[in-house]
Amino acid sequence: MVNIKSIWDNQKPDGSLIIKTRIDEVNQFKCFAATNHITGNHIYIMEIAHSTLVPEFKNFKFKGLRIEVLDYSTYKEFNIYLLDNQLKDVFSLFIEDIIDSVLICTTENEALVETSNVVLKWKKLFDKINFQGLTIERQKGLIGELLLFNSLLDEEYSIDALLESWTGPDFNDKDFRFGSFGIEVKLTSSKVPKVKISSERQLDNENLTKLYLVLYVVEEVKDKGFSLNSIIEQIRTKINNNQNALKFFNERLLLVGYFDEDFENYNRQYAFRKRNFYEVINDFPRLVASDLPIGLFDTKYNIELSAIEQFLVSNESILELIK
Repeated sequence: MVNIKSIWDNQKPDGSLIIKTRIDEVNQFKCFAATNHITGNHIYIMEIAHSTLVPEFKNFKFKGLRIEVLDYSTYKEFNIYLLDNQLKDVFSLFIEDIIDSVLICTTENEALVETSNVVLKWKKLFDKINFQGLTIERQKGLIGELLLFNSLLDEEYSIDALLESWTGPDFNDKDFRFGSFGIEVKLTSSKVPKVKISSERQLDNENLTKLYLVLYVVEEVKDKGFSLNSIIEQIRTKINNNQNALKFFNERLLLVGYFDEDFENYNRQYAFRKRNFYEVINDFPRLVASDLPIGLFDTKYNIELSAIEQFLVSNESILELIK
């Protein structure tokens, strides 16, 4: 696996404006990790022929990044600039994802199409990044996922398999995928507990043999509770003897927008009240894409708990299924 961040870290000023290091793993293309030593900005560069078709993201810019195509006499350069060094860790993962996607390509045109797909996927993440930290709602969403993650660790579920199954950070519509089983996790601190659904895709069980909804009901407290920071610290402590797993876990936290330097923003405490498991089957009250009129999308709605009591299942039965 390419470690782009280590390449950038090892690039030392030599009098040149741009320091470029060839990414040897992509031997079929001329790809480089580069640093502008005047601005300190990092760059991903791919040299391409004039005849190569460049997708529509030419001269495309989004939060923290700029994409440009430079035209030289004998070749063109496809460049992705990091404009905000606060995003260096996330940018490294982004570029590594691009490199993984082009490794299987044989032509420059194929490689740029694959790159375009990765760019569009990651744009969703960069657009969500808030330098004041995660919003309260996004904190709650992450807490819910990590509560389940932590409990599965306590059930001695394989850490490597668990990290692969935690699909929420991968822009997936389900928070966890265990083979053909999916799990969507919700957390509520409302005085009138309810399930808040943020899109018609979250409870859609298409292409799944089973889909479960896990609801954590918590109460906000002033002290003696748990916080986002404390759950993350618990998990890090449990997997600390597996450095690869710890690195992967930390990378996935970056993908959801959790940065350690924002630590002070995440000390809001909660007390655990209960955890419910529901099986999402055909008559479960929900909205899915196939039910919506043409033109409606990204629907948000709430489900009363009384409406889904009949779908409750035991925690043990689900844990047995996914082991």
